[in-house]
Amino acid sequence: WCFDDERADLRIEDALAYFNDNFGSSSRFKSSAEHEAQFDVVIMDCLDPNDDHPFAKVLYTDDGYISSLYGALTDDGILVVQVGEAAEIDDAADENGSFENRSTM
Repeated sequence: WCFDDERADLRIEDALAYFNDNFGSSSRFKSSAEHEAQFDVVIMDCLDPNDDHPFAKVLYTDDGYISSLYGALTDDGILVVQVGEAAEIDDAADENGSFENRSTM
């Protein structure tokens, strides 16, 4: 199984709290021993951006959280985020439709 590989670090937890606590602006006050190692690849499966939950909106629009995601990456790191279903050709632009949260990210 791919998660048996020692290079994999599978985390099933509150991504908002994890990334803000470890890679957000407040993490700069931690000692180097307390810092988490940065990731080469971060793959996230979040709530769909059109879900009607206040928490979903924060995942896609909070600048501090989005910055913490990039802070968690090595210089050549890759961020992959599942951001809902693919748009159809006749759908409104994300900025104008039910996926406006996705367009912010």
